[in-house]
Amino acid sequence: MQSAISVIVADDHSLFRMGVIQAFSASGKIKVVGEGATKDEAIALTEQCQPDVILLDISMPGSGIAAAREIRQKWPEVKIVMLTVSEEDDDVLEALEAGATGYLLKGSMAPDLISAVQTVAAGNSYLSSNIGMRLYDVIRNVSAGRKTDSLVAKLSAKEATVFALIGRGQTNRQIAEATGVQIKTVKFHVSRLLAKLGLRNRVEIALLAQQSATDRMGGGTSRLSGQI
Repeated sequence: MQSAISVIVADDHSLFRMGVIQAFSASGKIKVVGEGATKDEAIALTEQCQPDVILLDISMPGSGIAAAREIRQKWPEVKIVMLTVSEEDDDVLEALEAGATGYLLKGSMAPDLISAVQTVAAGNSYLSSNIGMRLYDVIRNVSAGRKTDSLVAKLSAKEATVFALIGRGQTNRQIAEATGVQIKTVKFHVSRLLAKLGLRNRVEIALLAQQSATDRMGGGTSRLSGQI
């Protein structure tokens, strides 16, 4: 039987935190190993518990984004999900740049919370659907300003393959298996994609790849799922 995913919940609203913990406990798939209310507590708990995933509130004392940045630097294997009321594009992009691989709005239903944790624990990224659509528009506008269509066209064959597979939501391991290379080779190509396209993280690559695929198919609005 697969072991439960270990999670820390960091939010300064105790009643909200309690509700999230109860939802995880009821699922039987996620084990809460710590809870805190501030940046400092989140960092101390991460060091002590070494969880699979940590949920951070952006606006908690000390800043959830600052906590994400430090956790990402010290414990890169810990997956980070921002759980917040903020739908501001700047907050979303800053959180992703700080190392978050999930961004979920407070008010999300329990199945969405559980799905988000399972998704990021598996090595993928997760965005609330409306956040995904808005971020897609941001990336579309940025790519238009940078003329990234021409940059995408100049990718090598291997880079283009990795680019497309990231857009389909595949993890580094899945891409390595599909292309017959080692994971470290996939990571190298991802780094090259970030540099060549002027992007900051894997989520931005996925969104741009989805946009590029949509444009090649004749335009239209892309329907982004929670998982990227």
